[in-house]
Amino acid sequence: MVKIKDIIDCIEQIAPLSWQESYDNSGLIVGEKDKECKGVYVCLDVFSSSVEKAIEQHCNLIISHHPFIFHSIKKLSEDNQITKILTLAIKNDISIYACHTNMDSAIVGVNDVLAKNLGLINIERLVDSENKDANYLGIGAIGYLQEEIALKDYLNQVKQKLSLPSIRYVGNENKRIKKIAICGGSGISFVNQAIEKNCDCFLTGDIKYHDFLTYENEIIIADIGHFESEQFIKQRIIEIISKKFSNFAPLYLTIETNRVKFI
Repeated sequence: MVKIKDIIDCIEQIAPLSWQESYDNSGLIVGEKDKECKGVYVCLDVFSSSVEKAIEQHCNLIISHHPFIFHSIKKLSEDNQITKILTLAIKNDISIYACHTNMDSAIVGVNDVLAKNLGLINIERLVDSENKDANYLGIGAIGYLQEEIALKDYLNQVKQKLSLPSIRYVGNENKRIKKIAICGGSGISFVNQAIEKNCDCFLTGDIKYHDFLTYENEIIIADIGHFESEQFIKQRIIEIISKKFSNFAPLYLTIETNRVKFI
């Protein structure tokens, strides 16, 4: 019998909670560890619809990347989205677990899977750290293309691989690039590390207009979307669990798209 705590332990062997950032809320957010795990439902974000889908698939454990409770809660009113999620999960005996910035920092986590999907090799740390654990990559990563390519051509490849309608960027579209820094999610705060390590380009999400202007003459920066840059972690989590529990079949992931629309 596989228990919920067995699944959680499997995740935390790869991405210990001690690796999460101080502002984060990873870990078991609601539910119990000692019950039998009947199925795992993996998603990027938890919404009421996520819990409903987990119920449909007879899953009693939801693993999300983003914690659905991130800030302190002062009210549990009936019209509050968090209240709806909590109530639905508790009534249906569903545990919800988040692996956020700890999974960002894992060697097989968000940035590793993003790098591989973007054709990068020889992955190394973007942010220097005293953590020497072989499973630790840290926030962000640096990778290399097999050969130099014009910025415009590479960004068109990125658009296709991430299913992006557009990419905002600053820089010479004809410049040849090879050494790429990435950070899944919102990572512009690490742009200086990319500059210091002589990267040709920095890819991340949630870049503000003034950030583009500030670094325009120092490094090519491109906004590849918060959701889009993290979307592959769902399948990676499934792979991590499947590798440890080869006979544990009830694994499902959301076929979700970015709720922020383009027109």
